[in-house]
Order: sequence, then C-alpha cells, then structure tokens
Amino acid sequence: MKFDRDIVLAELSRFVQPVALIDTPAVACPGVAVPAQWLRFIEQQMEPNLLLLAEWDVISPDLPKIAEFLEASLQRVSLLKEANGATSLLYQYTTGGQLNFSRGRPPLSHVPERLAPLWDRVPARLRDFHTRLHDGWTFLPANSMGPLPVADWAFLSDDRFDIDEETASAMSIDIARVAAVFHNGGGDYLCLNFADSLAPEATGLIWWHEDPANPEPVDFWGVLDAWVGIFLEEADWRGQTS
Repeated sequence: MKFDRDIVLAELSRFVQPVALIDTPAVACPGVAVPAQWLRFIEQQMEPNLLLLAEWDVISPDLPKIAEFLEASLQRVSLLKEANGATSLLYQYTTGGQLNFSRGRPPLSHVPERLAPLWDRVPARLRDFHTRLHDGWTFLPANSMGPLPVADWAFLSDDRFDIDEETASAMSIDIARVAAVFHNGGGDYLCLNFADSLAPEATGLIWWHEDPANPEPVDFWGVLDAWVGIFLEEADWRGQTS
C-alpha cells in the first residue's frame, strides 16, 4: 500500500494526537529535539534500511524473529511529533494490508532513581538498546509487545499488580526486586529478577496474571523474541500489498 501522509495521520489520530510526521531531514521541525541517528534513518529509506538494521545489531543477535521482521516487513520509518511535545521514531508496516505502528522513544538520558541501584545488572544489550537506539520499542496503540520505556518499568510489589502480603510472603521470589519490563497486552509480564545479588545480570521471569503466586523462570531473550515474533508473524512482507 502507499503510505500516504494523510492516511497515516488519520490512522495515528485514533491513538495519539499527531502534529507532525517527518519523513525527510529537510522538513524536521525547528525546536524538535531529534537524535542525530534518527535523522539518518529517515534519510535512508532504502529496502532494507541497512543503517537502521546496523543500529539494531546492539540487540538483534538475541532476537532473530524481530530481526526477520525488520529485514522483511518494515516498510517505512518516520519521526512522529505529538501534541504533548513527545517525539518518537515511528515504524510503519502492514498486516493484511492494514496499517500498523511500533515506536521507539528517544534514547534514555537519565535512569530513574528507583532503578539506579540495579541498572548495572540490567542485561548489557538491553541497557545499550535503551541508551543508544531508543528507550523502549512497543506497539503504539497499546504500549505493549516490546521492551517498555524505562519509565514504565514497575516492580511486582507496586500496587498495579495487586499482590497481597500473604501471597507475597508465600512466593519464592522477592517481588520488590522483580521489575516488569515487557507487557504482552494480555495481562502478563516478562520481568527481570534482581533477587540474586551474586548474579552479574538479572534473570528472566514471567508473571502470569492468572497465576500470580507462581512466576515462571525463563530465558529472557528467548521469551521476548517469541512473544514479539508471534505478534508480528502475520505482518506483510515488503511489496506484498499495494
């Protein structure tokens, strides 16, 4: 399909208040803070976008299904400015001919205070992704199905998870040291478990909303790639639709 600006803006307006969609560096709005590498991404709209793929190399070796999506199905990247002043890198693709969007927010410049003591134990590739490429990468309508922006990370001890004291005391983990960093859109979270202070990096854990007392230890990268891969497996290949 043709990524007509008016069609894209109309579809975006269902979820956010877009005020600018920037497809070339020449039309970047004055006063809009945009990472320099993002301008290079939108300048190079070739298929595949080799520069963008090279930047994804910081994390893609652990995520083969996502890498395949980027190479075969990503159709366009643009800069999105919203009415609230937020900017993001917009990934445009289609599923069954219908427009879909994922977005990355500007690279993280400051680690939230509550996470600072644990930041060195976040997997190194994930840290680099958030600080070099963009702070999270999620399905735009739901802010899910990808690494959440760091500001949206939450500990299982937070009120949103509604784990009562009796349940928490019976669990095999310290919920105050488990951070949910990925939401699958169905109520379940992929987490980083920081409880083992001797481990150099936090380990993976799934918190199932239907079985909240029994989080499941998992391979963090394997689950992240599998969940996103299932979500994106119906995405059209470039050139599949017109």
